[in-house]
Amino acid sequence: MFIKTMVFMIIIIGFSIGASIFIYDKFKNVRDKKYNSPSLEVTYHTKNGQNINITKVTPVTDYVGLSSYAYKFTIKNNTSKKVKYQVKLLDNDKKYIKDDCAEKIIPKSIIKVGIHKSGEVSKIINLDDIDNGVLTTAKLGPKKEEKYTVRVWISNENDLVLDKNLHYHGILKVTE
Repeated sequence: MFIKTMVFMIIIIGFSIGASIFIYDKFKNVRDKKYNSPSLEVTYHTKNGQNINITKVTPVTDYVGLSSYAYKFTIKNNTSKKVKYQVKLLDNDKKYIKDDCAEKIIPKSIIKVGIHKSGEVSKIINLDDIDNGVLTTAKLGPKKEEKYTVRVWISNENDLVLDKNLHYHGILKVTE
């Protein structure tokens, strides 16, 4: 009787481990979204992929903003040469049109972006201070990869009275 119980327990534990691994792999593939350019492979590790949406106007400090929802992605160089790239945050005009909210845009002067490259200190940038949406420019060595985390929040360093129906829709792009 003891041996039968042990065999049954081993089967149940094995089935549980196998099912857990299967479920993790299934959801991991749904979450990771890949985009390729001629030399770079970009993998976004969030369900929203490269899309950034702020639909709740909640001003916070930079300290809180740097712990807000993280948009994570990895850039991998698939060539044998160094590749120069830019990480950009651009307005998602298609989303504004689809949601019919073009007149409800959060002013860029109060939107802050935190960009963190693995092994470096996070940079905090006001969205209206960046040119052509460029958050950072870097070079990536042959067969190397970089991991990034981007966070976007509404700054509480202003005296504006904000409509709670305001939105921001952005899109993260990596270009060579």
